[in-house]
Amino acid sequence: MALVGSVDAAGAEDDEKRKEKELDALRRKPKLQVIPAAEVGSLRLAPWDVLHTLGRAIALARRGAGRGLAEHWGSLKYSQALTGSSDTYMKLSAEGRETADYYKALQSGELGIGLSLALAKQILSRRYPRHVVSIVPADTALRAGWALTSRDKGPRSGYRYRPRFFAEVWKPGEPSRIFTIESKGNHSNAAASHDQLASASAHVEAVHIGSWNETPSLVFSTELPVEGPLTIHALHFDGRDGWLRRHLIWLPG
Repeated sequence: MALVGSVDAAGAEDDEKRKEKELDALRRKPKLQVIPAAEVGSLRLAPWDVLHTLGRAIALARRGAGRGLAEHWGSLKYSQALTGSSDTYMKLSAEGRETADYYKALQSGELGIGLSLALAKQILSRRYPRHVVSIVPADTALRAGWALTSRDKGPRSGYRYRPRFFAEVWKPGEPSRIFTIESKGNHSNAAASHDQLASASAHVEAVHIGSWNETPSLVFSTELPVEGPLTIHALHFDGRDGWLRRHLIWLPG
């Protein structure tokens, strides 16, 4: 519960700063909670598992025949950034620490995606045994009905926040359920992660599927310190909806 309180405080501080600057107030996902320990369990991952998840998640949908190559490159560029063994915690390697000095935001953000989505797939697979968990870039799905940039055609929401990914939990013959996911990362400390989770709560709040404020969500901030093991800070909202038998609604702020 300490994490929830810290994230709420970070959100309140950001709201106050926005008010002072006369910026619009943000909607944030209400009632985010700590994920039960039983659902997380013991997460054992090899660095390559993380990089494979990352490569598949960030490859652009419009790559066509080159998508496989794009996925492979997404894995290779951090192939030596993580280290660890079967009896130790994962951390940045010497090369990863050196890269952090030059490309801090890019590396922490992308490695955070790989780690967060790997954890999300494990959590949802435990919640829904004998189901498949598919990760879909949110822009790819939303672009089918909304104009996300000035070059796109279609209705515009006027709201620049949106989740980065959807997780589709599905099984043949049954309705799919969608979870909104936002992932962030930093090479700093827990305080930075609290700020990132507060920001992430505004991103996942942008999409509602079915009943208002009942779309389940997962938000992550991965702390990748230059020294010491990495830490994934995670919160969730266990809404009652998100079923694809209804229409998807993306509402502006």
